[in-house]
Amino acid sequence: MSVENVELVRRWIEGFRVEELSLEICDPEIEIRNWEESPITGPYHGHDGVRQWWSELEDGFENVHMELIDVIDAGEDRVLVVQRLVGRFRLTGIDADHTWGAVVSTRQGKIVSAIGYATPGEAKQAAGLTDDRKE
Repeated sequence: MSVENVELVRRWIEGFRVEELSLEICDPEIEIRNWEESPITGPYHGHDGVRQWWSELEDGFENVHMELIDVIDAGEDRVLVVQRLVGRFRLTGIDADHTWGAVVSTRQGKIVSAIGYATPGEAKQAAGLTDDRKE
């Protein structure tokens, strides 16, 4: 099942590049939550929450671009993703270029949660994965 979970999560994350939320692969009770210092923290619940999260992302940034860097099977229906967000904060005009990580959980072919962490290393630690690299 892990290969299917990795591909499911890859499809969901890659959809963000073309502003596609892919709600059909999200559980109706999905939760999205980011680290406390994130400009868009959440939590967001359900399909309406995914829409709200995306709306706040678009409202907060100009020329926002999300790049998928890595997708790793973390076992137990969890997938670690490393992403990069590039854009400009709409309110301040300050450029943003941040690489971060998330642990995405799946169940029965649906995304059930995406919990973001400020760094890929923090996400790896939360997923129980070890990494010798400094991040």
